[in-house]
Amino acid sequence: MVLSAVPGGLVVLRALTLPRGAPGLPDLCPLHRFTGLWCPLCGGTRATRELFHGDLRNALGYNPFALVVEVLVVLLVVRWLLASVQGRRRQFISGREAMLLGSACAVFAVVRNLPGMWVYLGPLLGPPG
Repeated sequence: MVLSAVPGGLVVLRALTLPRGAPGLPDLCPLHRFTGLWCPLCGGTRATRELFHGDLRNALGYNPFALVVEVLVVLLVVRWLLASVQGRRRQFISGREAMLLGSACAVFAVVRNLPGMWVYLGPLLGPPG
């Protein structure tokens, strides 16, 4: 199971370590590639790359929702690790939390694909300026 994650991890690592302004990798989102719609996480890898370079403004331009999801995942990992250290068994994410996150993803996906909203919520199309 771990070995199956290696190729995807290498692609993400390569995308995150590209120099700023590099054209990056091709569009890997199947939803966008086949329908032209932006998924909730389209632009997330580029947003993370910009955040690694210390540019919060461009990171938010690529995908503000992806950055919020990343912060939530870090908080969930910290909570889970603290529970493990204290000897308590805890689910990584509860059913209610998963439903809230899924609902937020769906709402963001709909809003970002409304006519004209891609200008504000779609990923930046060119290299950051």
